[in-house]
Amino acid sequence: MGPRRTSGRKASRLGTLERRYDFHLGEAIRAALEGSHDKAATHSSTALSISRELYAAGPDPARHRPELAAALCNHARYGDTPVHVVALLMESAGHYAALAHADPAAYEVPRIDVLARIALTADEAGNTRDAISLLREVVRMYDGAPAADQAELGIGLARARFHLGRCLLKTGASADGLAEIDAGLEIAAAALGRLRVPAHAPGWLATAPRYVQLAAPDWAAAAVRAMTLHAAAGRWESAATAASAAVLISGGLAGLGGDLMRTAHETVRARADAVCARAECARRIAGLVLLGLDEALPRALDLGLGGRPVGPAGTLDGLAGL
Repeated sequence: MGPRRTSGRKASRLGTLERRYDFHLGEAIRAALEGSHDKAATHSSTALSISRELYAAGPDPARHRPELAAALCNHARYGDTPVHVVALLMESAGHYAALAHADPAAYEVPRIDVLARIALTADEAGNTRDAISLLREVVRMYDGAPAADQAELGIGLARARFHLGRCLLKTGASADGLAEIDAGLEIAAAALGRLRVPAHAPGWLATAPRYVQLAAPDWAAAAVRAMTLHAAAGRWESAATAASAAVLISGGLAGLGGDLMRTAHETVRARADAVCARAECARRIAGLVLLGLDEALPRALDLGLGGRPVGPAGTLDGLAGL
């Protein structure tokens, strides 16, 4: 009876640790999305400590390897130095590599996600061109990755292209950078559609998978960036498309709570409304111009010549001499 009671107590303790891990990691993500950096860092540190305890104390360490890999990746954003950040990410990547070796469909995408995070760390350290090279490789890896959840793969790929585009813009490659961001927005929208999340319902982001929540800040920033650049170039239809994504995702973030996110959403929505109004105006002007040409062109070509062809062989060449 003694061993069974000990086993039962140990199982109960592990169950408690698992619940605490889920709570603290969830709160870390929520606080980060709300803009509460210190609160997020505290919860993330606790989640990492619990995941290490689970990994060390469980009868089967591999069972808790996913929790440790995820906690390491999440806590990397709170690293003290670039070296510390990379160390956490490399440790996470090692665990995900072992997991992906056993179950590539479940863990290859999270493994690639960590490599994308390493690229971002390089960019933040001033090595933007190195980040671009690694992000290009990451995009290629996503394209050929096995994935049980195709929406997760799509969100990961979109996020990598958002950052690749942003890095390219930093180097002056404006057209290529914006093209990457536009492609990412299209991929992300398709992934969200695949999930059938009620994206226009209040609080919709809270019901979305965690990988969508984690990608939302980058997604919203990319949409705002695309909206701004297209508007500056007078491409109002493209600007309006990006504006719709910016309002949707920033609204989802605002729905999670936090004054910072709500204020950001109001700012985005005001700018998006102005862009969409310009796009509608441009559409109306284009319609009027087309209507005017349809009506005026026959009259212009007649020129009072009684229906005779203008110019040799009925071409428009004769107009040049009038």
